[in-house]
Amino acid sequence: MCVGLGGILSGGDGIPITDDAHAYDVYDIRSKDYDSYFLAFDAMADARADSERREGEGGGRTQLQQEEASGIIYWIYEAETEGGMFTREAVADMHEAEGIMLRDKQWDEFCQLQYFNRTGARIPDDDVKCRKPMSAVTMFYPDSWDSAMAKSVIARLEDPATRKLFTDVCLCIDAFPPVEVSCNTFATYSPEDQSDMMELRNDIESITSKWSGEGELVQDPAEVALFAAYMKLVPTRAYLSDFYFDKEFSVENPVSMYSRTVLFFGGPHEGYKNVDDKEADQEKEVKDYVMDNLYDDIQKVSKRSHSKETNTFYFMTLLIFEVFLQIILMDTMAAIGSVILVFLYVWYMIGSLFLALVGMAEILLSIPCAWFLFRGIFQIEYFSGLNMLTIFIVCAIGADDIFVFMDAYNQSKHKGPEVNQDLQTRMTWVWRKSGKAMAITSATTCMAFLCTCFSPIAGTRSFGIFAALVILWDYVLVMSLFCTAVVIYHNHFEREPMCTIPILKCGCCTKDCGCMKEEVSPTGQIMQSFHDGDEIPMSPVTKFFYTKFADFILSVKGRVIVLVLFLAWIIPAIIWVTKLEPTKTAEQFLSEDHPLQYGWNIIEREFPSSTEDRGLPVFFSWGIAELDQSGVNQLIDANNVGKPRFKKFEMNPTCQEKIMKVCEDLEIPTPERLEILKRSGEGKVEVRCVMREFHKRAQQMPDVVTGTGDYPTVATADVTKVVKDLYDNPPERMDGVELVADMLVKFGFDGEEVKFVTVEVESNEMNQWSSLPEDDVRPIYGQFMDLATHLDGIVGDACGESGVLMTDEFQKFIFMNNQKIYRTSAVQGACIGVALAFAVLALATWSPILSVLSTLSILCTIMSVIGTVTMLGWSLGTVEAILISILAGFSVDYVVHLAHAYATSFGTTEERIREAFREMGTPVLSGMLTSVLASLPLFTCEIVFFAKFGTFLCFTILWSWIFANFGFMSLLATVGPAKLKEGQEGQRNEEQKGQEMGAVSAAPPESVQN
Repeated sequence: MCVGLGGILSGGDGIPITDDAHAYDVYDIRSKDYDSYFLAFDAMADARADSERREGEGGGRTQLQQEEASGIIYWIYEAETEGGMFTREAVADMHEAEGIMLRDKQWDEFCQLQYFNRTGARIPDDDVKCRKPMSAVTMFYPDSWDSAMAKSVIARLEDPATRKLFTDVCLCIDAFPPVEVSCNTFATYSPEDQSDMMELRNDIESITSKWSGEGELVQDPAEVALFAAYMKLVPTRAYLSDFYFDKEFSVENPVSMYSRTVLFFGGPHEGYKNVDDKEADQEKEVKDYVMDNLYDDIQKVSKRSHSKETNTFYFMTLLIFEVFLQIILMDTMAAIGSVILVFLYVWYMIGSLFLALVGMAEILLSIPCAWFLFRGIFQIEYFSGLNMLTIFIVCAIGADDIFVFMDAYNQSKHKGPEVNQDLQTRMTWVWRKSGKAMAITSATTCMAFLCTCFSPIAGTRSFGIFAALVILWDYVLVMSLFCTAVVIYHNHFEREPMCTIPILKCGCCTKDCGCMKEEVSPTGQIMQSFHDGDEIPMSPVTKFFYTKFADFILSVKGRVIVLVLFLAWIIPAIIWVTKLEPTKTAEQFLSEDHPLQYGWNIIEREFPSSTEDRGLPVFFSWGIAELDQSGVNQLIDANNVGKPRFKKFEMNPTCQEKIMKVCEDLEIPTPERLEILKRSGEGKVEVRCVMREFHKRAQQMPDVVTGTGDYPTVATADVTKVVKDLYDNPPERMDGVELVADMLVKFGFDGEEVKFVTVEVESNEMNQWSSLPEDDVRPIYGQFMDLATHLDGIVGDACGESGVLMTDEFQKFIFMNNQKIYRTSAVQGACIGVALAFAVLALATWSPILSVLSTLSILCTIMSVIGTVTMLGWSLGTVEAILISILAGFSVDYVVHLAHAYATSFGTTEERIREAFREMGTPVLSGMLTSVLASLPLFTCEIVFFAKFGTFLCFTILWSWIFANFGFMSLLATVGPAKLKEGQEGQRNEEQKGQEMGAVSAAPPESVQN
């Protein structure tokens, strides 16, 4: 107990779960690029903060009230009728949901305010309003709807020739700023065509400019939907509609079964300098507003029974943490449920509340005791969230050890006077018998978990080490604490009641009830039974395994049945194993039917990539060198992945010119670029180029010398002055982006000099919220690497040392590599686990036959589990790969118990089979049932990992028990060797000779036979 409590306190902060910010192979090139960039980024931020403190500045820039999006509420709609989402009734449902916020009297105080128009010009203060929601409702509730004009536009765009003319020049006549290439095309048009195109553009603007969402519902929503379908074909107007319609929506099929809406909260609030000023207080203000004014109505419209036309789902960034916390708390109850079920079953099987309580105490204490070794002795700091699964593992394995110990204690009753002379001799036999059996299974399980040490991911290694320590401590506590409890149980709780008082009819520590009867200890009673010649009966379960079950396994007919059934199963199972493929869809965090996951799945699966969706930010940086990773050991120092390093970088005029050329090159809308780079709402490639604002500011500073070439470059000596002025007096918008702070940091500025420069683009196919499968991401990564090589060819050594660093903001390229690691480590971990199990068995039994047959049973279990989950439709994702990598650790216990029982018994093959079943049939059955019970509560979990872990654990335990009891024991009954004690072999030979002589003497003489 003291060691356990010391383990809890050894880290000072209890058992903190390590933030999995670096849950990847830190030595992979993708990880190095990511860490190199963000360590450099953080180093610059720290240096600037130090510089500002020295100069008495700081606190960040002052923002306009509610200018920045500080949160969103995302509505997802699903049509319940064939008419789709844009019938009058369905649109009215959408309008009702959004109106909860838009019609609230206080919404203006919390919404994001729109200070700039499409061109970037500042809107007069009196005209500043809440940012319009990204919603199809705006087009169905316009200020006015000109049906005739809409039909005219549709008719003109229906003509392929007219549509091509317009789409070829819309980036000139309908974009800001105009794209030169498109304008060159427009100049080649005839005056008549130019006039027609301008008229078409003006008609479209006339209609769409009235999409306010504040008018009356249009009479014919189908006409509006068809108009929107044609807008999707126009690059500069696609942003008006492509976000709101599903991927099946088109001019040929102007029906959308799904739609979505985003509304924006804004910050900073009144009385705060910026969004970072007392951030928690600002967030609390919004949460209080939502809970007090909106939450009840939001919950009402999101119920499935609210409308017959639509199902409505939502999630809100401000409440997402509370939602996940509630889910985690509910799933945590599953762990408590597992402990309770295991406790009740242990109590039922051993028949003692006292032993059940001590047993569960030692099982649970193994976790803090393991923590003591893990953190206090080995100084391992990385404690993965995966480690929390050990509570389910130790509940299963710990209960199994208790059953083994108690079964040895019960079997000692049958071992004669030599074992049962007194309690000391009896417990010595029990301790040795059960201790060796549990030592082998514990060692095998520990070694299987330690296979994870071969993984390059620290979190997986941490789990394997911690799980092995938990199993080790469970063994130690069973052999010490629980053993002591059994002695106490023997002396005080096991004996029959001395008195017939009803309340004392179960075993109790009664010393004197006034009854004239001498106490006899349970061991003394056993000795008395031996002297009296009384037979001590087996338990019904033990008798079943010793007789009927053993008879079935030992019979030729029984073994043939087992062989046929096993071949009929294992062959299809292996075939299904070969069909297990890497996942081809984004991996889920919650169960499929959870409203949050269901709504998100609609977004992921039913909507195309939209110009309004935020793509995955990808960075190209010049000036950052590969990080220094000397001394990195994540297990010991979880957050140390290296130290930033910088190249020799100088932002001279030539460097500035080359970076500007990179920005312009990225904006060229080639088919190859458009395949991987996201376009803006106006159809141009989205490029965030901080160099543009740098040059604008330089031209506004009279004391800064600028060049006269293609770009207004700045003299090297003035670079720091311009960048510092940008930080001290940032513009309200920067390169069309309102998040100025996000743009400025693309200058790696430490307060004194620029260390690196970054250009940012967005991926067209990836976003920050979901993780695509490796097979989809790897070609995208290859295309970005090719683009990086191309861009680095433009810059060359103009900025000093050549070489560009390419990475993304949200570790998607790293996760791509993680998926490969998980897939390969699944196979590697399973193979190593099986090999280690074979080695431990070989050392424990010194029997090649037992070792080979046990390993074959483990392999069959692994194949069966993988085959089963593949049949259930599982694919090889992150969760499945982790579970397969530790599968061998769950598969060894039962077959090892039976193998050890067979190895330590004596007699013929039949006698050894029966003895193995007599010793281990009951505890192995009880251990299996306990493990299954421990896994059942996990089936109810909403978090996918826990639910899949429960399923995986249940199937592993079941198949392991089946193959150990039927397959392994049938093979032993067929080829298992006999093992006789010294002197027994000669005695059996004499008996055999006597039987042969008796047979000869009993035979009639040859003459008589004739």
